[in-house]
Amino acid sequence: MPIICVNFNYRVGIGGFLAGSRIAHELQNDGHAGSGNFGFTDQQIAFDWVQTYIGSFGGDAQRVTAVGESAGGISISNQLVAANPPVFNRAICMSGLSPAIPAWTMEQHDRFFETVCRHFDIDPDVGALEKLRAVPQQELANASPAIQGVPSGTGNPCLDGWFYRGDPREIQVPPSWLEGLMIGDTYHEGIIFHINLLDETYSSIRRVLQRHIDTDSETDKILAAYEISEDLEQDVLLERVEHMCGDALFKVLNYVTAQECRRQGILQDKLFLYHFDQRSRIQNSFEGTAYHAHELLYLFGNLENEMDESEKRMVREFGSAWIRFVNGVAPWDEGEGKWMVWGPDSRREVKTEDEDEAVRNYTRMDMVLALGSWRQWLAGVDALVNRRQ
Repeated sequence: MPIICVNFNYRVGIGGFLAGSRIAHELQNDGHAGSGNFGFTDQQIAFDWVQTYIGSFGGDAQRVTAVGESAGGISISNQLVAANPPVFNRAICMSGLSPAIPAWTMEQHDRFFETVCRHFDIDPDVGALEKLRAVPQQELANASPAIQGVPSGTGNPCLDGWFYRGDPREIQVPPSWLEGLMIGDTYHEGIIFHINLLDETYSSIRRVLQRHIDTDSETDKILAAYEISEDLEQDVLLERVEHMCGDALFKVLNYVTAQECRRQGILQDKLFLYHFDQRSRIQNSFEGTAYHAHELLYLFGNLENEMDESEKRMVREFGSAWIRFVNGVAPWDEGEGKWMVWGPDSRREVKTEDEDEAVRNYTRMDMVLALGSWRQWLAGVDALVNRRQ
């Protein structure tokens, strides 16, 4: 089952997603539409290149699979809801769907645009775009963490009335033209936010969530569901908050997407779900966790020379599953409502949600979803860990 892998760069951060009415106005004057989303249009150009040239490399333009992890998975999810999506046939979104990096309104982007200008002592209403273009790219990139409020940030898409056919902030079922979809997550997704949460306390965490969730009682129900309370030691508090954040921004989005596909009968035997629970043995701060992006080491075999035989076997099994999917073959045998669980201890097993309840706690996810404010919870978690705006 041969495959050809094409990777490409695209603009991120301020260079890829700066938007607002001033940018929209200039684009309109130049005969274009929209505002921001330049990183996504970069991606579409790359997919167009594949359609034009992949045959020269022995590829098949009618059998293209889009694969992305984290911001890559979120990007593919955004492309699935684009008004003019790029051409591909199957998709794999690893640890990321479009609501995880929320698209902003033009008004939100206008405020952020003004923030960028203030950082560089630029008047946003007097030749701002030309002055921003004069800022060296490296200087702009170096300033991004301070401007965005987090050590790294890909940038928020823009609801510009042009790029999207639907609302990427909502759970989106796959379009009818998609021939197959794989989505999944890692167990310790939320550990990626550890640095951003170091200075938080129970009070500050609760306060941020309360600003987004309608009622204090629902905020307290969610915190109680994750056993987050005021009397916890700081390390335990952070561990539980990280787990909550990982659920909100990754696992719950996958779970709800799977439920909605089942409810609408979409994809049926072409939807494949997985959890990655394999723990890392790399001696760093992530040792002993199934951290965000850990599965990429198994997909590409980057550290195979440092793995034991059971881990090497799992590398072959994991990569083979992706290759089968790209070739239009089921990556594993899976019935409705089942997830492939990779690890821990280099094991793999297809499980129902009931069989995996003790590990995943779907009951807790259902409880939070039943509150009706889970989108507000998602917005609160995003504000907590990313400090957007």
